Amino acid sequence: MQPYDDELPYCSAKAGVLALAKGLSRSYASEGLLVNAVSPAFIHTPMTDAMMDKRAQGKGTDREGAIESFLQEERPYMELGRRGEPEEVASVITFLCSDRASFVNGSNYRVDAGSVATI
Repeated sequence: MQPYDDELPYCSAKAGVLALAKGLSRSYASEGLLVNAVSPAFIHTPMTDAMMDKRAQGKGTDREGAIESFLQEERPYMELGRRGEPEEVASVITFLCSDRASFVNGSNYRVDAGSVATI
């Protein structure tokens, strides 16, 4: 979780979800229920399209220009330099729902192109 100054309420809510997932993972493991979280960042969705369209209008550019400037100015640690695709997030969720994740509990999987600058 990276607390961005202009998104503190949103980031606080996300931190609460992670704490809830961790607590649930401890509470229900003995019943065979595994609880994990997935934390995607800047995924190609209608929400980020709208964000980038608004940014483009404010900067006098197109959506692609807005994405490029957003990545450079606001998300410099997204090392891949692009938005993620929904299928990339779905792949992680599919893994967590499979038998291959039968020993994974209380974890948070970041699907974020390295956007969080801390360990």
